Amino acid sequence: MSADRPFFLPAGTPGEAIERIFSLTGASDAGTRGEKRAVVELRDALALDIDTGVTSDLMGAAIADALGVGWEPGRFLDRHKLTLDALNALLEGATDAYADGSLRRLAEMRPSLLDGHEWARFVPARSKIEAVNRISMLTNSGPERLGPGGKEHKRVLVNLVSGMNLDVPISTKHGTAEALARAFGAPWSDTCISTQGTITLAGLNVLLAGAERRLGKLGVNRALLFGTPEEEGQALSAALVDGFSATRFPDGSERVHWDGRRTVKWLADNETGKANHTEWPGWFWEFQARTVLGRRFAPNPNPPRTKYGPEPFDYSLNFVWDFKAHTSCWKDPRTGQTKPGRASSPLNEALSVENCIEEQGLGFVMVGGLAVEDVDGAFKAWHDAFKDKPAAPSNSGKPRRRKAAFEPLYVDAFYFANTSALDAAKASGLVTGFKQGPQAPRVAGERGDDRGPKYNLSAKAVDSNLHVVRYYYPQKVPQP
Repeated sequence: MSADRPFFLPAGTPGEAIERIFSLTGASDAGTRGEKRAVVELRDALALDIDTGVTSDLMGAAIADALGVGWEPGRFLDRHKLTLDALNALLEGATDAYADGSLRRLAEMRPSLLDGHEWARFVPARSKIEAVNRISMLTNSGPERLGPGGKEHKRVLVNLVSGMNLDVPISTKHGTAEALARAFGAPWSDTCISTQGTITLAGLNVLLAGAERRLGKLGVNRALLFGTPEEEGQALSAALVDGFSATRFPDGSERVHWDGRRTVKWLADNETGKANHTEWPGWFWEFQARTVLGRRFAPNPNPPRTKYGPEPFDYSLNFVWDFKAHTSCWKDPRTGQTKPGRASSPLNEALSVENCIEEQGLGFVMVGGLAVEDVDGAFKAWHDAFKDKPAAPSNSGKPRRRKAAFEPLYVDAFYFANTSALDAAKASGLVTGFKQGPQAPRVAGERGDDRGPKYNLSAKAVDSNLHVVRYYYPQKVPQP
């Protein structure tokens, strides 16, 4: 990374790297989101003359040369397939080019209705969650989230009418949206709406473009979308609720469900290096969250610093965030009975937390959920076989409690604005320090390596001014 932009955060999975490349280039979702399409989008954004028929490895090497990125075939290639290291090298080079303004954003996301010269400076929203938040921020109406099925709320339109003092009648969602487009002098067609009163992403972009032009904000840097950490935390949390699909069960119920075996396989297949961990829900949440947000929000060309210790914090737009998973309760699958989980959640290494908060503040986006206990040991046996080695011995000599599945229930966002906020939380017992136990020993009977102290965040923090928002995952109860 160039000296004046040292805060590049590498992608944790190939999927995340691909989504972030799409976001940098402004490429649309055409249904095919593999590495070949990602490098083709980079080629087009850099206006390079490379034949589409060449393999990903050859195109990747040519793009790396154009970006001034060193290319290491031995590390970057698995036959003709690009490795995660290769995708991160291209992503880092593209991020520098994006910040320098030398990466041309593609126009694929722009609705064809906005092809006129008067809309040339408009930067389309990548997703409906970005679109409704950008519309809402134009009138300072606060962060928005989507309803069930990814539907925008009618209040987005109502707030636009009232916030801009427009003489537009409020009728149905479709009727109000079309009337807004007329008031803005923006084009409108059947491509802007879909069934059941929903407005398409194209329609929301038309309204966004019209409102921005009316307010003289067409082409304003969308990285400045969220002016406060509270606004950003609410929007990120809403996107993460919308970004996970529910599973339908035989009894007719629907809820988000992460099966342990499928999730561990995903962690292995995506080169995360975390498939052997017993706390697999937390790792899955982290990698998936970064991918979901990479798709839904355009990157900040000058992101804040994210690394204050050995490991960087997980994500940033205008503010820095780390992703955490908390087991709020345990379920016995044999009886259906539940018991409370821990009363606190581990955060990060204490010194990194303190330094980040002192310099710029720090937030945590935490998924809370129900752990389905591995009561019969079947998951542990499968996991040990999958790892092809037994579990590391416990320092205490007691077996670890295992999760066979995890069901997210809600997403919380917390934010520490400054050192005073951290000190107050420690004084009130909402944040406590603890010395981590040693790492798992390499040999049974020995002691594992020491680890640095961490902070814990009490579950009671949800009732404090540290808490930004809680959004629940939608569920459908069993059919009678």
